[in-house]
Amino acid sequence: MKIRSNVRDANKVTLEVEEDYSYFAKALEVALTAAGKEIKVPGFRPGKAPKEIVERALNHDYLESRAAQNLISQLYGSVISEAKIEPIDYPHVEIIQQQKHQPFVFKLVIAVYPEVQLGRYHGISVEKPAVKITAEDVDKVFGSLQERFAKIGPDGKKEILPLDDEFAKQVSKFGTLAELKVEIKATMLKDRQTEAEAEVKNRLIAAAAADAKLEIPQALVEHEIDIMLDELRHSLASSNLTLEDYLLAIKKDEKIMRDELRKSAEVRARGKIVLLEIAQAEKLLVTTEELTAELEHIAGHSGEKLEQINRRLGADGLKYMNDYLLRQKALDFLHANAKIKEAE
Repeated sequence: MKIRSNVRDANKVTLEVEEDYSYFAKALEVALTAAGKEIKVPGFRPGKAPKEIVERALNHDYLESRAAQNLISQLYGSVISEAKIEPIDYPHVEIIQQQKHQPFVFKLVIAVYPEVQLGRYHGISVEKPAVKITAEDVDKVFGSLQERFAKIGPDGKKEILPLDDEFAKQVSKFGTLAELKVEIKATMLKDRQTEAEAEVKNRLIAAAAADAKLEIPQALVEHEIDIMLDELRHSLASSNLTLEDYLLAIKKDEKIMRDELRKSAEVRARGKIVLLEIAQAEKLLVTTEELTAELEHIAGHSGEKLEQINRRLGADGLKYMNDYLLRQKALDFLHANAKIKEAE
């Protein structure tokens, strides 16, 4: 195999590849054998008809097309490895030359991971949202609890339970209202602190992404939309709803939903690309032990064995997991080197 040309234009690489005719001839033989097992030839059991009869019964253009597809599929891994590119979508394939005893030549147009010019990402200044729990916040929680545990009286009217120690015993493990109030406030504080930390990280990603120069491939945006729809499906499933039910309820189809998600998907895709570029610039790596620990964590929740998860994920799934952990490392790096100011 020989790569005759390798031309990059923005986020697309065009490769022209040549292979000796003998490899195409072999692929043609394999295609003919496979087709002979599939077609029915009168007077012969499946797969038992002589090769010459099978060849006459089949469309030669179809055989050549099948052989070409198979051969290109076999060569594809070696091609992208030799060309040192990272595809993000299926390639567009064009046969350039397919003549007997002549080199088999084909062209691949491949969407690839974008080139990124990082801007400033060390020492980014961001503000952390203020975290505060007011008496009104706690009162709202108590109000919700009263609504949830309200009883219907003999007259059919809703009876709201009074806020006292008996109420605390009924709705929680605590014996007094004061203890329940402390627990509610502590839980709300912890949740809001987590939200504030998440917001800091979002602002760090946004700042690093805004200062970087790159062109986002459409294939990555579409992939991000797919992820967002999967997240929505998972969220709806917890309420025993399907995406189809939801779309029907809001009177939209999936195409409209995809269009509405596109802008957010572009922001998310840009952030992910920049994080991976930062990881590369800082020579951050995910160790085998770290990847295994993450897979074991998943196994603990799914009940699967580690070997089962490896098989289910496959090479693509494991790469996705590796990239996810790598992005987290890059984000931790941003956070550790950031100038974070607490909001008033």
